[in-house]
Amino acid sequence: MVVRHPGGTSTVASLVERVAREDPARAALLAPQRVPLDYGTLFELLGSATVQLRDRGVESTDRVALVVPNGPEAATAFLALASAAACAPLNPAYRRAEMDFYLDDLKARAVVVSRSLDSPVREAAEVRGIAVLELDVDPGMPAGVFSLAGVAAAPAATTPRRAHDDLALFLHTSGTTSRPKLVPLTQRNLIASARHVSETLALRPDDRCLNLMPLFHIHGLVAALLASIEAGSSVVCTPGFHPIRVFDWLRDFQPTWTTAVPTMHQSLLARCADHSDATRDHRLRFIRSSSASLPVTVSEELERTFGVPVVEAYGMTEAAHQMASNPLPPARRKPGSVGPPAGPEIAILSAEGDLLPAGSTGEVAIRGESVFAGYEDNPDANAAAFANGWFRTGDEGVLDEDGYLTLSGRLKEQINRGGEKVSPLEIDARLLAHPAVAEAAAFGMPDARLGEEVAAAVVLKAESDTSEPALQDFVAQTLAPFKVPRRILILDEIPKGPTGKIQRIGLAERLGLSQAHEQPGEYGEPRTSFERSIARIWADVLRIPSVGIHDDFFALGGDSILGAEAVARIREFTSNWDLPLVSIVRAPTVAAMVRELDTTGAVLARSGPIALRSDAAGSAFFFVHGGDGEVLNFVALARAFGTDRSMYGIRARGIDDGATPCASIEEMAAGYVDAVRLLQQHGPYVLGGFCLGGTVALEMAHQLVAAGEAVSALVLVDPRLPVPGDLRYHLWLAVRLLRRRSSFRAALRRTLRRSRPDPAASWMSEIERLIARMRENYEPRAYLGPASVILSNQHEQYDIPEWHLRRVIRNARTARLNLDHTPMLQSPGVGTLAREIRIALELGVERST
Repeated sequence: MVVRHPGGTSTVASLVERVAREDPARAALLAPQRVPLDYGTLFELLGSATVQLRDRGVESTDRVALVVPNGPEAATAFLALASAAACAPLNPAYRRAEMDFYLDDLKARAVVVSRSLDSPVREAAEVRGIAVLELDVDPGMPAGVFSLAGVAAAPAATTPRRAHDDLALFLHTSGTTSRPKLVPLTQRNLIASARHVSETLALRPDDRCLNLMPLFHIHGLVAALLASIEAGSSVVCTPGFHPIRVFDWLRDFQPTWTTAVPTMHQSLLARCADHSDATRDHRLRFIRSSSASLPVTVSEELERTFGVPVVEAYGMTEAAHQMASNPLPPARRKPGSVGPPAGPEIAILSAEGDLLPAGSTGEVAIRGESVFAGYEDNPDANAAAFANGWFRTGDEGVLDEDGYLTLSGRLKEQINRGGEKVSPLEIDARLLAHPAVAEAAAFGMPDARLGEEVAAAVVLKAESDTSEPALQDFVAQTLAPFKVPRRILILDEIPKGPTGKIQRIGLAERLGLSQAHEQPGEYGEPRTSFERSIARIWADVLRIPSVGIHDDFFALGGDSILGAEAVARIREFTSNWDLPLVSIVRAPTVAAMVRELDTTGAVLARSGPIALRSDAAGSAFFFVHGGDGEVLNFVALARAFGTDRSMYGIRARGIDDGATPCASIEEMAAGYVDAVRLLQQHGPYVLGGFCLGGTVALEMAHQLVAAGEAVSALVLVDPRLPVPGDLRYHLWLAVRLLRRRSSFRAALRRTLRRSRPDPAASWMSEIERLIARMRENYEPRAYLGPASVILSNQHEQYDIPEWHLRRVIRNARTARLNLDHTPMLQSPGVGTLAREIRIALELGVERST
């Protein structure tokens, strides 16, 4: 059975030019914290970039690799390179060996790389004599505006002129061969597919796409970017997928649609309950999903939550993305189906290449103007992939009587990890390079979040020995994190078929790995103090507010660079300096990382000073934990603190280390003083504390002064000092509460009781309750040394009058920040807090001398 779809042609540059001439002021690209870029400026940028590229010797037939992080510059650089030459976007997370391969295979003339990005592509290019063009960005300019460093700006830009059949884009796709296959796509291919997406979704000029996909992937490049430009509409170019920020972007940019892979949709659903305003007040008219199978339950929950239709599409690189798609209402959508053809013609073929009738199961095949002409320099792959003018996708499916396609399996051995395609033989080749490995077979195993995860089975050579972690480390040395097998089974023999050939399809089931290890959409609140600590590290590294224990680090936007940073933080926090970098790959969830740390012999936690920033030459700043006893919430503060002074967070005893918790503020402070003096024998000391930690820091200062040591500065951030019990305080509190129009009963109840946590609160640990009780029983003495108090907007909620603060801390300098209590420690407010603390320390040192 064959179903056809109509078509037409154009070029990337002409798409932009058409809208620029009709309405040059219309918004084209938007991005967080950037001025929008209009179509007129975008078209001028394409012309200017063409002149700059020609100035560096790049001609229209050359191939230029692009290594730029997700964002508006990734979009405009792709458009410029595809208009002036042929663009080959590469994943910025690739290792040196991968960059070597791709540059060789591409025969790249030049590489464009972000000046701010530390990438091995520079060294790989320089070894090959390939020109490296640094992409410069001025954040004050509109989103996506860039220049090429070392190239004179073009005062008179040229209009890029390309033919329909000129090559525009090169992407590698992994299949069943160890060598990734190079897919050349023409201007005609790209524009045809962009038009197919635009028509399927009935895109209009007033539409706005929220793109969550990476712009080195065909999904993001065509479905989000080019389809929007084809419709003359706008695109929000995000820095990558961050599940919490998506809700902010829905509010700030008011997009009318978004496109993503199923794992992203599942991550969003897990957090929707905490963002009911965003799910209720959005302007979305539909949600699109593609690049992997969307479970029917996830689709239904998305529709219930956001109240808009969910459109599942089917695409692949060789078709310049879209091949089939469920239509928008009022047309019929069939759950479990990827819809009717929405681009090229689709047919179902037998094993012999014959056309099969409706209702027959066979191999999905396609042909049409969006379909590529063949893999470059790969005659064997082309001979296997094409039959009678049809391209065989390797997917198994059936077309029903209505022409709707349902996929039933995969004939290819390719692993589809959340939309990222992985070649099993590429993994095999790396494993076989290990001196202990005799046989290797990589395969896909089920994963509830990603659809498939990478696994492998190996047989070791006689008298050789190694372990799963060691093999994972070995693979991670040269391959990107998403290619490192989550599981490596060491077997006596790898199961084979009757002909003696390894049959990867079904291998997961035969080896007992057929059960998905997590529940889809499960967020998982951290249950222990240690889980909370690891989650805080990841949230800070990923720059998102929170992370659940079942969230995948890489699905949240992590890459190899951020993964290395996360592991470094965990090493420091746990004192487990032997924790390998690859641990973030084999244990990409908080729950898995806790298990990983148990097996690697980590010191799960320790009390006392924890180095948050120890690379500075100046004297140390010791900052005492808040009411939860933890210090990982200070990591962002340490990063923003500056390089002139080291920073240590002081962590409470008894959280995870099995030690007996302290019984009083005095005992806690004495222990901290002893620990601090092991790091710094004599003063002057610089101390601080957050919330309840302010009380402990105050007592530490008293004890150090009593011991004859100098305290040059004491900084208390939103200090939670014990409230006085005198009549003056009770009268002040009653009047204050009554002014808030509280009832007399509520005012009296709050006046008579001491502030204390609810013992039934499930989120509050025993340590938190203990610290709160210790604070109630502490009698603060007046402190006469140099001190600063920094207060948030919420300080009054503690019902601690400023006259009480001045009575306890006599010489305090007070600063008030327009920030709430907890957000003071999070981006972007943490930068303001860090500046205020630095000012307080400088003034304190001056006053003490």
